[in-house]
Amino acid sequence: MKVYRDFPFQVVNQPRAIALGFFDGVHLGHQRLIKELITLSRSRGLISTVFTFDDHPYSNFNNPFKFSGLIQKSKGRLTGIAELNVQETILAPMIDQVKIISATDFFHKYLLKDFGMQALIVGKDARFGYRGQGNVELLKKWAKQTEIDLLVIDDVKIGESKISSTLIRELIEQGNIKRANQCLGYDYRIQGEVVRGKKLGRTLGFPTLNIIFDADLVKPRFGVYASHVKLKNQILPAITSIGTNPTVSRDNNIKVETYIYDKNIDLYDREVTVALLDFVRDEINFKSVDAMKERILSDLDLVKRMHEQDKF
Repeated sequence: MKVYRDFPFQVVNQPRAIALGFFDGVHLGHQRLIKELITLSRSRGLISTVFTFDDHPYSNFNNPFKFSGLIQKSKGRLTGIAELNVQETILAPMIDQVKIISATDFFHKYLLKDFGMQALIVGKDARFGYRGQGNVELLKKWAKQTEIDLLVIDDVKIGESKISSTLIRELIEQGNIKRANQCLGYDYRIQGEVVRGKKLGRTLGFPTLNIIFDADLVKPRFGVYASHVKLKNQILPAITSIGTNPTVSRDNNIKVETYIYDKNIDLYDREVTVALLDFVRDEINFKSVDAMKERILSDLDLVKRMHEQDKF
């Protein structure tokens, strides 16, 4: 998949079908929209293109305390979009020159004139242009005037709940990972480079992979999770602790510590993907390291049974 990252946009005018959105998490709703993009592009011989941003507009325009964080960084989003066979993505930088583009200029100058848009695919709640002033009603009016095809994709629901990135962020914060994974259509992932920690886990008999948690991401509920580690073509069952580890640590840095219990692998300085499968318990500030070790053994026994019974 070709990715355009610069502004001014270095995009040659060609006949395109464009899907517009931020696509945080590339969840089941996004997947449906992008699949419609692919179907339409192939039927009309158009280039399938996603237009998105490198950072979430809400993290720039609104009170930052109201935005809980991203489900995934742009690298993960681009991977998810590419896996759906999109030909190209325009990843617009969230810089002042882009933020101030009006809804009118965004549609008429960029999408239509510069990019060669012949079809546009959006969700029902689509907003665009300066401070989100553009909406679906405006798109319907302009699509009719310019004779482009406009597809407005209905919500995807699980039960009575509309799948949305906002809902998934809330589920992650609540520790309702199984429900979040249902909405995503895959297991929620934390990616990062394995760094060297205090090696306390190794001393206790549980050598862990330590990943620095990205501050831009939504914070999962602190506690213990059943998990697995994706390593090349292997899926390795594991147990993961997320939190500040108050029993042995005095700082408030969020730590992601994962123990692959049936293999001993040196993964220092390597990029790994940890998928969370189910929430086990909340983080505890133990009275002693021995009490912590005893509870870890109990948690590990439970998580092993969960993996063996495939309860995910």
